[in-house]
Amino acid sequence: MIIKYLFSCSFVSALLVGCGGGGGGEGGNHAAAPAPTISVQGETLCGIDVGLQRLEGSVSEVHDGDTITLTSAGTVYKIRLDSIDAPELAQPFGSSSQSMLANTVLGKSVRVAYTKKDQYDRIVGAVFTDSCQYVNLNQVTTGAAWFYKAYQCEVSAAVRAQFVKAQDNAINAKIGLWAQSDPEAPWFYRNGTEPVTPTCTSDLPIWSGTAANSTTTIPVSGGTPTSTKTCYTGPSGGTYTLTANGNKNYGGCY
Repeated sequence: MIIKYLFSCSFVSALLVGCGGGGGGEGGNHAAAPAPTISVQGETLCGIDVGLQRLEGSVSEVHDGDTITLTSAGTVYKIRLDSIDAPELAQPFGSSSQSMLANTVLGKSVRVAYTKKDQYDRIVGAVFTDSCQYVNLNQVTTGAAWFYKAYQCEVSAAVRAQFVKAQDNAINAKIGLWAQSDPEAPWFYRNGTEPVTPTCTSDLPIWSGTAANSTTTIPVSGGTPTSTKTCYTGPSGGTYTLTANGNKNYGGCY
């Protein structure tokens, strides 16, 4: 089931439409063991450390508890909320998780900050409402999703701590999916195995996977040996990096 937001001449209504999604082919996960590693010092949005790229638009569909469709400037994007994994729709609490996310974002304007895409070409990012509610974290806080520790190094140490605390509180309060006696993690439901939880070697986010619009990474001039910036390719083939203010630097790839 996908929760959609439909527009007509006189009214706006949210309803359920059967379209599949959430489980199966695209799964609820990011890419499995993706490469290469992208180490980028991002910026903050609503006080949260996030990636450099931005999207703003209206949420037109909620596929499950961690995937939405965003319409921005006439273009449709599929967004996978980073750092979390929600129950598949076929699992217990799957539909409830989807509904909880829909109540937060469906038909509303949101901002997305991101750096990477997954193997299904979905943008993997942090989603914020107009009031600066951190939607990813809210899903964990309300017991609608797990903190996806297999990707914990893709957020800063400060953000990791927020997710850990939110999940611990939800477990102790037995709210949402944690009201079940023995909830099955969605990654185990999909794959039958537990992923390795990485040891984070930096307090900064280190993204692993395919950088959105990126072809390579380059060292930051004057930075530490492990610091990198992402080299982006524009629609006309030109390459550029992003400055700390988010402006394009067309000489930064050389």
